[in-house]
Amino acid sequence: MNINDGITHIRNGLGLKVSYGLRAFAIYFLILGSLGWFLLDHAIERLNDGMRQAAENVMVDSVNLLAALIENDLTSEGELNTDSLSNVIENAKSRKLLANIYQVKKYKVSADIYVTNHRGIVVYDSTGENLGQDFSNWRDVNLSLGGRYGARTSLISREVDSDQRKAMVVGAPISHNAETRGVVSLSTPIESLEEHLATETKQMQRTMISALTVALFLGFLLSIWFSRSVNKIAVFADKMATGEAVEKPKLVDQRLADLANSVENLRTQLDGKEYVENYIHSLTHELKTPITGIQGAIELINEGLPKAEQELFLTNIRTSNQRMARLVEKMLHLAQLESKTIAIDQSKFKLAPMILRITNERKQALSDRQLSVNTDCEDGLMAIGDRVLISQAISNLIDNAISFSRHHSTLKIMVENVSEATKVCIINEGPSIPDFASERLYERFFSLPRKQNGGVETKSTGLGLSFVKEVMKLHNGTVDVKNHQNGVKAVLYWPSAQ
Repeated sequence: MNINDGITHIRNGLGLKVSYGLRAFAIYFLILGSLGWFLLDHAIERLNDGMRQAAENVMVDSVNLLAALIENDLTSEGELNTDSLSNVIENAKSRKLLANIYQVKKYKVSADIYVTNHRGIVVYDSTGENLGQDFSNWRDVNLSLGGRYGARTSLISREVDSDQRKAMVVGAPISHNAETRGVVSLSTPIESLEEHLATETKQMQRTMISALTVALFLGFLLSIWFSRSVNKIAVFADKMATGEAVEKPKLVDQRLADLANSVENLRTQLDGKEYVENYIHSLTHELKTPITGIQGAIELINEGLPKAEQELFLTNIRTSNQRMARLVEKMLHLAQLESKTIAIDQSKFKLAPMILRITNERKQALSDRQLSVNTDCEDGLMAIGDRVLISQAISNLIDNAISFSRHHSTLKIMVENVSEATKVCIINEGPSIPDFASERLYERFFSLPRKQNGGVETKSTGLGLSFVKEVMKLHNGTVDVKNHQNGVKAVLYWPSAQ
C-alpha cells in the first residue's frame, strides 16, 4: 500500500462522513421534535391539573363563605333558611359582567349552588333542576356530612360524556351548635376553565415552536460547522493523495484535530516507507556502476598485468571507492534533511568570512581551471540560519559553478540583504543547462556530465542540488538555478528572521 492508496482510502472514508453529518441533523431534528412535542403535551396536562387545583382552592374559600352566610340565617332550632342565599344568587345571576381575565372575557356568573339538609336531600338549587333529590351518596355531600372535605368532578348531563360537560363540585358543612345541619355545594363547569387552558395552550405552543425553531437553526449551523470541518480534513487527505504540499487544517474541535493529526501521521509513515523504498532502489542503482568497475578492475589485475597498468586499475578502484563513500555520505546527510531529523540552529553570522573560507578551500580546483573569483559581499553583512547547513549549501553551488566553468573565466559571487531576506547569487561562465535538464535539476542522482582536466567527462553524485533545496526548505527559503547570459546563475534566498 503506497501513500496515494492510503490517503485515498482515508479521503473516501471522510467523504462518507459528510453525509453522516446530514443524517445526524435529520436524527437530531426527529429527536428534538419528538422531545418538544412530548414536553408540550406533558406541560399542557400539568397546566390543566394546575388550573383545576387553583380553581378548587378558590372554590373552597367561596363555599365556606357561603356556609358561614347560611349559618347566620339558621333558625334558633337549627333549621335551614335559604331565602337570603336565593336572593343573593338570583341577583348575581342577573348581573352582566365585563371581566377581561387576561385574554378570556367573562360575561356572566357560571357557578351554581345547591344546599342539602342533614339527610342529603336538596332543599335549594340555583338551577331549579335537582330540588328534592337525594344527594346523600355524592362525595361532596356524604363526606361533608361526616365532617371531612368533600369534592368531586361529575358529568353535568349524563347524555354527553366530555370534559366540557363536567363540573367541579366542592362542599362545605353547615353547622349549628357543633352539629352538622346540612351541606352547601359550589359547582363550576369545567368548560369555563377550558377557555383559559386553550389560551395558555396556544401561547405555550407558540413558545415551543419558537424554541424548537431556534434549536433546529443552531443544530443546522452545528451540522454545517461539523461538515465544513470534516470537509477540510477530506480536502487535506485529497491533496495529500495527489502528492500536493498542503498545510494541515486548523480545527477548533479537539477530536477533529486529532483526526487531522492521525491523517498527517499516516501520511508521514507511508511517506517514510515509500521514501526508504525509493532510497534503497536509487542507492542500488547508483552503486552498481562503481561496484562493477571495481569488480572488473580486480579481475584484470588478477590476470598478471604489468605494474603500470595495475597502478592504473588500482587508481580506478580508489576512485570508484571514493565515489561510493561520497555517495553514501551525501545520501545519509540528505536523508537526515528530508526526514527533518537534523536540529536547525538559528543564529546570526557574517557571510563574508564564510565565502572567503569556502573559496580558499577550493584554490586548487580554481587553479586547475585557471578561474578568477569576483566576490561582492560587505564585511559586516549578517545572515540568520544554521551556519553549517548554509555553508554546505553555498559550497555545493560553488562546486557546481567551478565544475561547469570554462577555463580562464570569472566566477562571480554576490551577497546582499533584500527586503529582510538574504540573497546569495553565484554566476559562472560556461555551457548552458539543456532544456531537458531544467525540470530535473533537483532530482536525486540526476547529474549532467562535466569535463575535468584532460578533457575526461565525469558525473557527480547528483545529490548536491537536492541537498541545497532541502536546506533552503528548512530555512523557509528557495534555490533557483537557471541559464544566465553566457553561463548559469544559482540564487539562494531565505528570510533574515525565522
